[in-house]
Amino acid sequence: MRSFGRSFELCFVCVTFAASVAPCGASVVLDAPGHAAFEGVAVTARGGEPGAAWHIEDWLGREVEGAAGAFDECGETTLPPLKAGYYRLLGESQISNPKSQDSDCFATLAVVAPATPGGARGEDPTRPFPGGGAAFFAADSAASYIAPGAFDCPWNGGDAIRTIADLAALAGIRHIRERMRWRDAQPSPDAPPDFSRCLAAADLFAAHGIAISGCFHDSPPWAGRLKKLPGDLAALYRFCQEAATAFGDRMEDWEFWNEPDIDFAPEPVWDYAAALKAAYLGFKTARPGMPVLNGALCRPPSSAYENCLFANDAAQYFDIFNYHTYSSLSQHCGIFAKMRESLNAAGADDRPVWITECGTNNEGPATEKSTRPGFTAHSPGQELVVAEYCAKANISLQMEGVARNYFFILGAYSERGGKKDWGMLRRDGTVKPAYAALATMIRELGEARIMGRMDAPTGIRAYLYEQPDGSQTVAYWAESALDTVGSSSDIVEAEGASRPLSEFKLDVAAHPASQLRLVDMCGSLGELAPPDADGVLTLPATRYPAYVSGLRGLVADGAKAKCSDKERAEASAALSPSPIVFRVDLAPGDFEISGSKTLAVAKVEKPRLKVQIWNLSDVAQTGRVETAGVALEGLPEEDVEIAPFGKVEFESALAATAARSESSPYRATLELHGSFNGREASRLSMPVLFEREFLASCEAVPLPWENPAVWERNDSAASYSATWDESEQAVRFDVEWNDPKIDRWFYPMLPLSSPGEAREEGSPRPSLMQGAVRAVFEVKTEQDKIENDFKNNAAHLMLVRHGDAGSSADWLPYAPPTGSWERRYVELSTADGGLADVEAVRIGANPLGMRLTYWIRNVEILREKE
Repeated sequence: MRSFGRSFELCFVCVTFAASVAPCGASVVLDAPGHAAFEGVAVTARGGEPGAAWHIEDWLGREVEGAAGAFDECGETTLPPLKAGYYRLLGESQISNPKSQDSDCFATLAVVAPATPGGARGEDPTRPFPGGGAAFFAADSAASYIAPGAFDCPWNGGDAIRTIADLAALAGIRHIRERMRWRDAQPSPDAPPDFSRCLAAADLFAAHGIAISGCFHDSPPWAGRLKKLPGDLAALYRFCQEAATAFGDRMEDWEFWNEPDIDFAPEPVWDYAAALKAAYLGFKTARPGMPVLNGALCRPPSSAYENCLFANDAAQYFDIFNYHTYSSLSQHCGIFAKMRESLNAAGADDRPVWITECGTNNEGPATEKSTRPGFTAHSPGQELVVAEYCAKANISLQMEGVARNYFFILGAYSERGGKKDWGMLRRDGTVKPAYAALATMIRELGEARIMGRMDAPTGIRAYLYEQPDGSQTVAYWAESALDTVGSSSDIVEAEGASRPLSEFKLDVAAHPASQLRLVDMCGSLGELAPPDADGVLTLPATRYPAYVSGLRGLVADGAKAKCSDKERAEASAALSPSPIVFRVDLAPGDFEISGSKTLAVAKVEKPRLKVQIWNLSDVAQTGRVETAGVALEGLPEEDVEIAPFGKVEFESALAATAARSESSPYRATLELHGSFNGREASRLSMPVLFEREFLASCEAVPLPWENPAVWERNDSAASYSATWDESEQAVRFDVEWNDPKIDRWFYPMLPLSSPGEAREEGSPRPSLMQGAVRAVFEVKTEQDKIENDFKNNAAHLMLVRHGDAGSSADWLPYAPPTGSWERRYVELSTADGGLADVEAVRIGANPLGMRLTYWIRNVEILREKE
């Protein structure tokens, strides 16, 4: 019989069993919180059927020698101490109260090794890592925001937040992300903010040696709430000042808002920019050296929103650029190349880049029954896809120069009607393989510095890391569909037998390799054959990343990208932005916000607005507001004085003789600026489209919308029909859903060119959208609910492109349809990509009803007259 220790030296040829890991329900509960423990620790299992036999397999389906037994008469048993890895506790008979689709799976268990290769930090999960290690690897936890009630918690007296903190510390996660709602913390202006709930969580994480990135959103009505953002910039300043003071260094940094470029901030970008400036000034007053992050953008880099944000001098008001990505691995290179260009153009190329949410949709909708009614859960294969993505994405983002990555999400969380299963925890509170994969990365690479990509045979990817002691670690794998798929919605299977084993060879003849270690994705030790006579080390490669350490003298062939000269994210001492902030309130009916919140469409000849000048400092400010791009009526020509933390406001209007852009008779950019107390204020920049002049300068080109058969079905409905409605002279769509929990959406696709159209080989089909400025159509709807409303007011026109990396689409919002015929304009010039390669459009909405009738007619694009 092999010794207990030898039974864990993995032979990678057994990878064909990789899909056998089952997401067991907590039918048997282990006394390790979340079913995760340090290696070498005996774990007690309770809840088994008395006398039922059990044995243990690892995550690749291989039986662990010496790990077998039976439950006693009380349904309890003690598992032997295990080496690092991910395991299933299995049996051959039914158990009491089974919850899993696999009746033979009693429980899963993640076993975590010491903090660094060959190192040790004991068995105390609250003891932090030495030094500042694992700075790159982080996780979004949102512990106080969603953890209570999100999963079953039979540990720590039912304290879900403490369990999350224990699991984070056990995995070696040194940085987590938290969030809160302003409206919950301070529902009334008559009382100071109540941070007690979040402070308790912050104290708990601090005791575990874990730093927090704080985030808040959703302002209270009393703070001059516009839609979600506050209009009262002084109130926002005070809240941020109070938050930074109350949390102190328990918050490593603060993010202002979350994903303002989509529905978290429905207001135009210049409103978010003004609020960001107020928040930054408030945070910095309390903690000058603390980094402040912009609210993470999530649209493609170099989007119209991002460009307009930077035109509003927002780069002066953040220390770290913050972004969210759920893109496929193959898209990372293009995304971050554009991001670096955008930061450079804005003069912000010295800022580190953090990803405060990173996740994947590649596993597809969850397919298994959850322990929570109304939800679905990942299948075993889907869990492995997420674990594989977690490991590969962290390395991919390091290669792109990202300084920190918060994987989404440590706890249990669902979206899309319960069919999108996020989280490293299941709803029963047990950890998935992704948790073990992240813990393994932190152990193997947390203190290391990525050197770049290594030369490797086709189909193999290898990356070189340097450890603090000068030794090297190579992370490598055989490519799978996850590496190459283009669309984030494509489902990538995780069958272990779907790819034959490959080999990866390393020349170690010129340097010692006497202490080599091989570790698999979930942390188990692998068996290494010695180098051959020529000093060549042969390593087995699967789709799942593995790590070989103890190397020296290797060279990376492809260097990582560089986002910033800073290896660590720190507040920039050189920045000292102005306390003067400009805001504008646009008169309802005189303007329409378009272009993904980046364009003010002037609907009347002299549209009205209020110009606000805020002084967010404790000294009076004197200066003069100046304009550029568009002339304004009603602004004073003399200097104005603004009291400390006060504002002045002027009734104004765009002049009838407003200056237009030299390049366009109907488009210009209003800019507000000025000097106060001898110091230049940051700009307000608002692109304006003058609709009357625009319509006079354009011609309408109809799109081929009239034939219902041309529209391609694209929805989540159970039934669908498209017909010609003679009485309405429109195409009529009838869609119906039969599951009230499903995420309801409807976006039929209208192709814009014929597949048989003649063109040069390799060239894209000519698009009818080329040269378009705006799209226009008429629309109305009916639903089986009297409000005839839509989820989050979501209605979009999407520009669809097809390329080598798969399909992509720009989502351009329009005002949701009503029960009457109304015309909708959609700005196309703010699309994230060009229009020449657009091959189709999708037009629709996200109804709240179960039955929707959607009529559309007169679909056109508007082009400038030649």
